[in-house]
Amino acid sequence: MNNSTVSSTIATGRFDRAVWLLMATLLLITFVVIWRGDRVGISVLTLSPAPETMGVSPRSQLRIRFDQPLDERSIDPTALTVTPPLDGEVRSEGDSLIFVPVSGFSPDTAYTVALAPGLQSLQGRVLHEPVSWRFETGNTNIVYSQVDANGKEQLMIAGVKLPTDGAGEATLETPRQLGNAEYGIWDFGVDANTGQVVYSVLNEDGTSDLWTLTPEATEPTLLIACPDAACNSVAFSPDSQLLAFSQRNATDFGVPVISPPRLWLLDVAGGSSVPLFPDSQQLAFDPRWSPNGQWISYLSPDLGGVGVYNLENGLERFYATTTGEAAVWHSQRNELVVSEMLNEGNTFEVHLFVIDPLTETRQDISTHEFPVEDNSPAFSPDGEWIAFRRKEIEGPRASLGKQLWRMRADGSEAEPLTQAPEFDHGPPLWSPDGRYLLYHSFPLRGPDVTLSVWILDVTSGQAWEVAKPGQRPQWVP
Repeated sequence: MNNSTVSSTIATGRFDRAVWLLMATLLLITFVVIWRGDRVGISVLTLSPAPETMGVSPRSQLRIRFDQPLDERSIDPTALTVTPPLDGEVRSEGDSLIFVPVSGFSPDTAYTVALAPGLQSLQGRVLHEPVSWRFETGNTNIVYSQVDANGKEQLMIAGVKLPTDGAGEATLETPRQLGNAEYGIWDFGVDANTGQVVYSVLNEDGTSDLWTLTPEATEPTLLIACPDAACNSVAFSPDSQLLAFSQRNATDFGVPVISPPRLWLLDVAGGSSVPLFPDSQQLAFDPRWSPNGQWISYLSPDLGGVGVYNLENGLERFYATTTGEAAVWHSQRNELVVSEMLNEGNTFEVHLFVIDPLTETRQDISTHEFPVEDNSPAFSPDGEWIAFRRKEIEGPRASLGKQLWRMRADGSEAEPLTQAPEFDHGPPLWSPDGRYLLYHSFPLRGPDVTLSVWILDVTSGQAWEVAKPGQRPQWVP
């Protein structure tokens, strides 16, 4: 072997050793990175509600946001515990783990949330340490309208203290007026998730703008200015991202309030708005959202009934009815209840029908021994019950005023909740925990015929007058 051959062999050996050394180093670095990544695990970025927060909305959701997207397959619902115990759904959304209570949190209650280790990210990182924090809920609020000394309807908001463990009575804190609508308000709506209140303020020229009050604000702010138009009839989507509202444009023939209505959608975060329908001239008002946010029901003034529109595929349905009452969606399923007038011989009745817009099946749930007029249905948060207004036209309990009733979602086990024929009871709304109903009441005989706000305990049957005068109340989470 000559010197050149020896030198070449030595060089080759050195190169091979260098390559192997480099590969070994890279493998070691890779192992260390993997080992360190696995040891570091996933980290919590934010907790909602924030730890030690006071006065949290009873309708809040729990959200734990991590630094990486989560692997849904690793989610163990039993790993998340809430104390005091609370039924709910555990799910993931990107980098967040979410807990949605079935019936909301109890007011004025301290809660502790704990998440056990084991959750994994899509990158394989693991949650090594338990997560725990504490917060306290506050009182539930209600918003309602009240006619002032000038005969104008104003919006009021107040905290309401509900009985604890069935003891005591419902009382209202000192209410405060939202803004000062010189010409009054038209109507209002509340976001069930955030508690944001949006209301329509009338102007001298017959137009109306949309104003809002968020939970963290003390004074309302302008949300949508509607020059040459009247904006009202608002409804928040289930995820709070969109606001459906009605807009009536001014014409040469009259002020906006008497003009045909059309539906618009507002991007709450971005502030932009677009017509709901591809045909921007299609008439509609009084929108209602399905629980999954895919459907919107509305009243159709030109067709005379309830329309249903699917935002994902444009599918439309129509249900003729002469009651002029908006449809109400089931709180858990994509089913809606529509009131329809029936002619039974010489008697006109109003029944409630459950309708599935996909299968087009319908069920009459207003079965009763005597002719009735049923309307204003409201599903309980768990979807098991319907509260509604009923007027018995004939029979031993026939009266002029409508009473509050409840029945199972299929129409069974119907029973009266109020039995005061000298009063007419307004549309009921369930509290977040499904125990109380909020409504207004109107005496049919004098001398005092003032509307007042009431709260009824469905369990005990006890009812309390909490505001007088007052009308059109809604819960504010």
